[in-house]
Amino acid sequence: MNAYLEKFISEKFKKPAKVLDLGAGKFYDVAYLKHLGWKCEGVDKLTGIDLEKPYKSKKAPFDLAYSNYVLQKIKNKDTFIKTSYDNLKKDGWLFIHTFDKSDKNTRFGLDKKELSHILTSRGFTDIETEIFSFYDNDSGHKHWHRILQITARKV
Repeated sequence: MNAYLEKFISEKFKKPAKVLDLGAGKFYDVAYLKHLGWKCEGVDKLTGIDLEKPYKSKKAPFDLAYSNYVLQKIKNKDTFIKTSYDNLKKDGWLFIHTFDKSDKNTRFGLDKKELSHILTSRGFTDIETEIFSFYDNDSGHKHWHRILQITARKV
């Protein structure tokens, strides 16, 4: 599981809750969180959900919505943020990892000011951003990335 997400969860949640993984990929995080007692839903192209379009889960509202390395691939960032907001309960949290625009190993990096503006315009508060370096040790990669971590709360 994403260690940064795991740390965020341990800081914000005292017990398991409901979580939505937007862009679940191979569902590793979903499986891990289910093992810890969380009620989880993961959506992805594999589940027939196009995250370029608004999505409202029948299981909403969620305590946490998160996305790891998906937002940089989404053309309409505002629609994705709206989907996040619409699926969260009041005081629910959003956690995003994506590539920062300063990342030299991707052409899809995002600007934290632009993303913060979209979050604010959608009604999120307590927005925190952090940019850090992370070594991608996956087969065929073996290089550093600049990661943008952004968290926010729905009010």
